[in-house]
Amino acid sequence: MIRLFSLCILMTICASAPMQAQFWFLGQSGKKAAPKNPFKAHSSFSIGAGSSTYLGDIAPAMTLMDVGGKTLRWNAGVQYTRHFKKHLSIQGSFTYIRIAADDNYFDSKGRFEPSYGRNLHFRTDMQELSLIGIYEILGNEENLPKRRTLSPYVYLGLSGVYFNPQARAKAIYDIDPLSTVPPVQQGWIDLKDIKTEDVDYSKITGAVPFGFGLRYKLNKSFDIGFEFGYRIAFSDYLDDVSDNRQPFPPPNTIVNSLYTYRSSEWYAANTLTDRKPYLMQVAQGNTSGNPPLIAKGSDQYFTTQIRLIYHLKNKIDCPPLPR
Repeated sequence: MIRLFSLCILMTICASAPMQAQFWFLGQSGKKAAPKNPFKAHSSFSIGAGSSTYLGDIAPAMTLMDVGGKTLRWNAGVQYTRHFKKHLSIQGSFTYIRIAADDNYFDSKGRFEPSYGRNLHFRTDMQELSLIGIYEILGNEENLPKRRTLSPYVYLGLSGVYFNPQARAKAIYDIDPLSTVPPVQQGWIDLKDIKTEDVDYSKITGAVPFGFGLRYKLNKSFDIGFEFGYRIAFSDYLDDVSDNRQPFPPPNTIVNSLYTYRSSEWYAANTLTDRKPYLMQVAQGNTSGNPPLIAKGSDQYFTTQIRLIYHLKNKIDCPPLPR
């Protein structure tokens, strides 16, 4: 019996030895975890187009609900993004942006009647180069086919902007008030060299872009994205307006009044709106007498874009061949 009992104990010890070898690490302390592989950076290229909206002296932020739809214009651009960290990416982009506004978008009898009376308008085509930092809220995936279906992000950066504000020359029309001949619209004129406010500003400025976006995975290589971006420019002359324009030029004014003071034009140069009924109200003194609206600080604009995004394949790291 004793021999049989001793034999059972010996067999139990021999059987448990391999199991103990497999689980030697249980209960150990101070053991270092296996090192994680570094994040493999990858890149994406995208093209996009969308809307652009201006906020400034001709259309301050308070008028957005009234004329925001009428000032809506367009933009298009290309982007290259380097996803170099789990949550961080950097992007370079070129965007062509048009912004515009017109005092004749306002109601001649509404609360913005003084701006209607001012009768200014502009358009600016801007070329914008931007470098922005992106924070990927949910993180990037190294394995592109396994990236998230939805990828939200926020961004902040710096832009260089070339702009060139323009306005239409005075419409051609018959000076007879009873004439039925329609007015003729004129072409666009560069405003910078005219010095409408006797200021020689630069056509090159900077801006601070910031905003948010969302990418949706279509397949292993393509996403579709939406982005909203806001820009604060370093210049107050994207619209060529920075002062509080009065209805008529002051005595002995030296600035070019043809494009600076346009309240007396019978037809709006850009929209060809018939302004004669309003001018009759002015002659009869039936106006508020308030100054036109202006925006404090530099000009601003915001954009939306729908983008098609292509993710470039990662470079495959092969182990060195044995010699």
